[in-house]
Amino acid sequence: MEPRRPLLCWFVIGATAIGAAQFIWLSTHAWEPTAFLQVGDDSPARAPIERDFPDLARNPRHSHDGKYSYLVARQPAFWRADAETIAGLQDPAYRYSRPLYPVLAGLAGLASPSVALAGLILVQILAGGLCAAALAAFARRHHLPAAFIAFNVANPGLYSSACLLTCDLLAHSLAITAWLFVERGRFRIGIGLFALVLLTKEYYALTPLALAAACAGQRRYALAVALAAIPSLPIALWKLALTAEFGPGHGLSNFTWPGGGIAAACPMWFGGDNWLGLLAIAVVAISLVAAAWPRSPARLRWACAAWGLLGLCASKLVWGDPADLLRAIAPAWWLASWFAFSKGQSTDSGGGCPMSLSAFGHSAYPPR
Repeated sequence: MEPRRPLLCWFVIGATAIGAAQFIWLSTHAWEPTAFLQVGDDSPARAPIERDFPDLARNPRHSHDGKYSYLVARQPAFWRADAETIAGLQDPAYRYSRPLYPVLAGLAGLASPSVALAGLILVQILAGGLCAAALAAFARRHHLPAAFIAFNVANPGLYSSACLLTCDLLAHSLAITAWLFVERGRFRIGIGLFALVLLTKEYYALTPLALAAACAGQRRYALAVALAAIPSLPIALWKLALTAEFGPGHGLSNFTWPGGGIAAACPMWFGGDNWLGLLAIAVVAISLVAAAWPRSPARLRWACAAWGLLGLCASKLVWGDPADLLRAIAPAWWLASWFAFSKGQSTDSGGGCPMSLSAFGHSAYPPR
C-alpha cells in the first residue's frame, strides 16, 4: 500500500492492528477484560480496584501499569482521591504525572468502572489509528516508502503499550502529529499538541526540545524559545502541584549511567526476550549513529541524540523487559527508521522549519 492512499485508510489499518492485538491478548486471558489491568495478588492496587470489580482477574506472577492508569482514570483529581486509591498507586507523585490518557479514558472521572476500563482500551485503538495516519502523512512529506510506515506500525513496543494500557502509544501518536504541524509552519497547533504530549508522558519533552535546539542552531531564536518553553509550562505546573502534595516521587529510578542498564539486564533476556533486547540495542545504536551523521537534517540529529541517550541511560528496571524498553523509546524507533529509510540523506520537501515566527499559525508551504 502506498503512502499516497487516503490517511483514513491508514487510520483504519493502525486502529485495526491495535484492536487485533488486544483481541488476541484477551483471548489468552479467558476473555476477562479486567485482565488488562494486570493486578498482582499482593498489589496494593487490588483493594481499590476490587471495589469496582469484585470478580477482578488477578495475575499471580506479573503486575504492570494498567492498574495505575485505571485508578487515575477513576479519580483524576489527586487532591480529592481517597486514601485507599493513593495507597494503591504506591507512588502517586509519579503515577499522577501523566494525566491525559486516564483523563480521556475515564471522561475526567465521570465514567463508571466498566466505561473507564473500556475507555482505556478504546483510547489505545484510536491512538493506533492516529499513529498510522500520522506516519503516513510523515512518509508522504519526506518521500519515504510505505515500508517505512509498516515498519513503524510493527513496533512491538506499541503493542506492549496497547495491551498493558500505558500512555506510550498515545504520547507517540500525538508527538508525530505535533512534529508534522511544526514542520508545516502551523506553530500554534504544533506547540499546543506538544503540550498535550507532555501531559501524556513528560519524557516526551525531549522531542520539542530537540526541535528547539535545531532552530536555535539556525538562529531561529523566537521559535526555539516557543518550542522549549510553552509545551513544558502545563506539565511543569502540574508536577509542581503534585510535588507539593506528595513529594518528588521516584521516577529517577528509571535512569542510570550510560550502558549500565543494558549491562545489568542482558542476563535476564536469555529465555525468550533476547531478540527483543538486541532489537532495542540496535534502535538505540542507530539513533546515536544518526545523531552524528552530518547529512541528516539538524532536527533529526538532535532528536536522535536525545532519544538515543535516553535509551542508553535507561536503568535495569526498564531494560529488564525489552518490550517495556521498546515502548519507552518508541520515538527512537521512528527516528532511527527515518534515518535508515532515507539512507542518511535529507528528505525535506519544504525546507524544514520556517525561518521565523512571522508565519505563526499559518502554513509556510504551498498545499500538496
